[in-house]
Amino acid sequence: MASQSSPQSVHDFTVKDARGNDVDLSIYKGKVLMIVNVSQCGPNGSNFTELTRLYEKYKNQGFEILAFPCNQLGFQEPGSSEEIVELARTRFKAEYPIFDKVEVNGNNAAPIYKFLKSSEAGPFWVHIKYNFSKFLVDKDGRVVERHTPLMSPISVESFKAGISRPLLGSVRLNHSMASQSSPQSVHDFTVKDARGNDVDLSIYKGKVLLIVNVASQCGLTDSNYTELTQLYEKYKNQGFEILAFPCNQFGSQEPGSSEEIVEFACTRFKAEYPIFDKVEVNGNNAAPIYKFLKSSKGGLFGDNIKWNFSKFLVDKDGKVVERHAPTTSPLNIEKDVKKLLGIA
Repeated sequence: MASQSSPQSVHDFTVKDARGNDVDLSIYKGKVLMIVNVSQCGPNGSNFTELTRLYEKYKNQGFEILAFPCNQLGFQEPGSSEEIVELARTRFKAEYPIFDKVEVNGNNAAPIYKFLKSSEAGPFWVHIKYNFSKFLVDKDGRVVERHTPLMSPISVESFKAGISRPLLGSVRLNHSMASQSSPQSVHDFTVKDARGNDVDLSIYKGKVLLIVNVASQCGLTDSNYTELTQLYEKYKNQGFEILAFPCNQFGSQEPGSSEEIVEFACTRFKAEYPIFDKVEVNGNNAAPIYKFLKSSKGGLFGDNIKWNFSKFLVDKDGKVVERHAPTTSPLNIEKDVKKLLGIA
């Protein structure tokens, strides 16, 4: 894996491609690199989607993404190299190189990852904490930044084209929770991801959405998360996406940090869909996206959200078409999802 005993840069390594062939990373000299350990975990959808956007924007300006599948963290990358590449290519239109599966921690960690971690330790320890940790590498192959799994790729955009510090703050999406004073659809909103970075919901144009306020310690948690995963697995490749918003307003049943919430959903329920920052859904401090959802579709006994796992079904144009009570199981909504997807 490493081309010398004491490597000085990423360019000193040789790694395996998805077919097991050697790739000398010196071919990337002069390029800015983002190196990511990828998997099918909860941040999968948002990360792969934004990686593709970032790559499309800067691939002709000296930017490259190097993706290394890893099954160490929650066993969420169990497939063969061929299956992994096919998922990334077909579902997320990933054009950047996807290498052979590696380990990123422990004695068997790939040498490239030992080097990355020794060059730029994480905020709490050297080990990779979870899937989609990101290392930014300059044109000389030096590691200049390490970003946590919850840092969205778009939030790293200001490092583009050789800039090694976030000098272009204007590049980032800088509108707050709503992108206009009178939103017409869900796509008009910007929300926060679990790391606190902006996510423009217009990236979901053309997709059917199920928006759910989730909680980790509710009596409805197991059944809802289990069925949400089942529903997502069935239709994720046909234009369906689930957007989960943790909320602690009901019985204080979502007390954990955003990182803990994502890890819980990812490891216990194999959630692959995006899980956003914790929000309030009722009251003066309700997130603008939830004010819009409620005003679009009132509940049986008023607009307010009554409990965890209330569900809003949104069509491809971002219009709210259905609202379902917390006790409505996700699988009972399947027929409505199929109708909006145009599946017989």
